[in-house]
Amino acid sequence: MTAQRVLPFFLLTLVFALPFWVFGPAAERWLDLALPIRLPLSALMIVCPFAAALIVTARERGGTGVRALLARIGDWRVARGPLWIAAAATLMPAALALSWVAMVLAGRPLPEPAIDLAAIPVFLVLFLVSGTLEEVGWQAVASERLQTRMSALAAALAVGGFWSAWHIVPYLQTGNGVVWVAWHCAVTVLLRVLTLWLANASGGSLFVAIVFHAFCNVAYFLFPNYGSAYDPMTAALVLAPLTALVVWLWGPQTLARWRFARSGHGPGRPSS
Repeated sequence: MTAQRVLPFFLLTLVFALPFWVFGPAAERWLDLALPIRLPLSALMIVCPFAAALIVTARERGGTGVRALLARIGDWRVARGPLWIAAAATLMPAALALSWVAMVLAGRPLPEPAIDLAAIPVFLVLFLVSGTLEEVGWQAVASERLQTRMSALAAALAVGGFWSAWHIVPYLQTGNGVVWVAWHCAVTVLLRVLTLWLANASGGSLFVAIVFHAFCNVAYFLFPNYGSAYDPMTAALVLAPLTALVVWLWGPQTLARWRFARSGHGPGRPSS
């Protein structure tokens, strides 16, 4: 694969998202949706990276390539042990719990926390589906192709920059201010680095990336209360040192080679 072949994926993803950005607000008013979580109708654009990934792959490698790409969705056996899957499921909930503690210690005015446990399985199913649709594009196509021509960190930052910009319109459509959006874009870029690290260091598992993506969303919408108390600045300040530590420990070139591993035994990054 070459880095140039990522451009059609990005362009298709952008073009496919335009109708959701333009017609989403009007459709919301017409449908008069009342959801417990702040999620605009334009969030349905999660299908866009999936569709773009399938089209790009089909044009390059035909039906065989598409089937191989889809088969990776359930490649949990690729992960080097269950600890990587557990890490993908717990990292963001732990980070947001820490950010809550930080806000409490800072004396921030916060609501009485109320977490709807019954919502967890619903959120999990919903966000596993959405995580699958997005990561087939962002991870299996964009990130893996880019890192064949640049370092894994640079690839993650490039995809993360596009990914965060792609979300700006939905962020604004949910009534968030510019400062909130800017900080949450920073969070989004950091999460892209962590996603690529988890995928690469686990052995190239797309499933691990999907699990991480899903639990990021689950953690956000369970954050008291349904994400209403979430502060992206605090979250970014928690995630930034964690991400820096990950990059130092696993190396910016591959995000896969443990710094203290014996020579010749560190895991390499996956091939596309």
